[in-house]
Amino acid sequence: MRGEESSILSTLLFCLLIYLFTTETEAREVLQQTCSSSCGDIKNISYPFRLKGDPSGCGYPEFELSCQSNQTILELFNSAKYYVKRISYDESTISVADVNLANGSCGLPFTSFPREIFRLKNSRYFFYTDRVFALDYYKYLYAYFVNCSRDLIDQAFIRVPCLSGGNQSNVYVNYHGSYVSDFSESCSFVSMVPVHNGNVENPSYETLRELLETGFDLRWSVGCRNCYAAAGRECISTDRTGNIDCFDSSSITNSKLMLICAYK
Repeated sequence: MRGEESSILSTLLFCLLIYLFTTETEAREVLQQTCSSSCGDIKNISYPFRLKGDPSGCGYPEFELSCQSNQTILELFNSAKYYVKRISYDESTISVADVNLANGSCGLPFTSFPREIFRLKNSRYFFYTDRVFALDYYKYLYAYFVNCSRDLIDQAFIRVPCLSGGNQSNVYVNYHGSYVSDFSESCSFVSMVPVHNGNVENPSYETLRELLETGFDLRWSVGCRNCYAAAGRECISTDRTGNIDCFDSSSITNSKLMLICAYK
């Protein structure tokens, strides 16, 4: 009798595993249903992305894009808006530019990049607190915008002409990633944004404006997103290929930039 019960239990367990596997597979197939939307120059928007108004199964909420005035918009970090310039599904990268800087206009970024970042161990990428997108920090520097009560005589700080002079404050941007301790006591931090490392020494504001207009690439990882969705687990890359494994949050080194910590 005990043998029969064990056999029945094993059969039921096997059937349950088959059911769960089938259900998960079907759910994944539904989520990756064939969807293709377009907005302006961005064609064939598809999984894991979806356009606002598309069926929910077309992509994940974290990858939802919107179409405004024929421009594709990606919102990150508490509704910060970025124009989408290109999506490479083969490379899992999306090229974006701050909406206030993308058209070559003079001004401040729409919002500052996040002050706290996660670095994937053994990886060249930083994953931000949304656990979805990462920046290749070998390719980019940070441009730091500061507001100063007086003129600065320092080649490391580039004057932002449209925000300086007259009765206005003096706004400067630093292209080489100075720490807070390097800023003058008369200056306060305004915002920061990634900018391509063009290896340009003491660029003019026009040169820097062109670099800011170009924007930057973000790498995405559905696997990383799924790690966090699974009971809040973190993701790390165990090799240089960008492959993702899930670990408990205690396995992740939570690193803050010196600059960022000083602004709190």
